[in-house]
Amino acid sequence: MDRSGQAVVEYVLLLAVVVGAWFGVMRVLNQTGVVKLLTQPMRAHGASVYKYGHPKATGPDEGTTRYHPRLEGEKSFRIFMNPQR
Repeated sequence: MDRSGQAVVEYVLLLAVVVGAWFGVMRVLNQTGVVKLLTQPMRAHGASVYKYGHPKATGPDEGTTRYHPRLEGEKSFRIFMNPQR
C-alpha cells in the first residue's frame, strides 16, 4: 500500500477538527453574550476616543464641548492637546 499522502490527509482532518471546535466555541460565546459584554467598553468609549482623543469628551454636535481637546485661535488655528494636563 502507498502511504505517500497519509500525512496530508491527517493534517487536513486535524485542521477540520480545530476549525470546527473554533466555530463551536465562538457560537457558544455569541449565544451567551460574552463577546458583547467584553467589547462593550470599547464600543461605548471608542467613538469619543477616536473622534476627540478622550473617553469622556463630547463635541458641539452632542450639545457641549466638555473635555474637548481643541483650542481655537485666530482664523483656522487649532492646537490639539491632552485636556488632563
